[in-house]
Amino acid sequence: MINPEMVDYIRTMVKGDHDSNDRIEARLDELGWGGFPTLLGAVFYFAVNRHFNAATTPGEIMRFVAEMRASSPVGTPEIDVHAAESLIRAAVDPDVDTAIDPQMAGRIQGLVILKVLGGGAVDDDELNALLADSAALARRV
Repeated sequence: MINPEMVDYIRTMVKGDHDSNDRIEARLDELGWGGFPTLLGAVFYFAVNRHFNAATTPGEIMRFVAEMRASSPVGTPEIDVHAAESLIRAAVDPDVDTAIDPQMAGRIQGLVILKVLGGGAVDDDELNALLADSAALARRV
């Protein structure tokens, strides 16, 4: 089940509102995170397809992943570069098959979402629309 607090959690993450994000995280720890991986995957899908398309070259994805890793804050958990590239490619090309550890996939998805949507890259209306589309997709899955 996707609840509104999960959507708010991602919204505060993208907007860099750490206090609200911590508060929502504590609430979700009480309520449960069931359905969150599906929602995160949906947000990742829309974020990736906002930034890339089927014509994106492997080199462009490699550069994106390298830049993402280089700009990640100190203490950010390491990600598998090849898994990140594969996961991004799979989001834009339905013919790409990828099997990635779910925990690693979640780390990658979170970092990609922050890279594509964070830092003011989208305004509130764009973010709200993307999150609404993501929640709707996650509820159908």
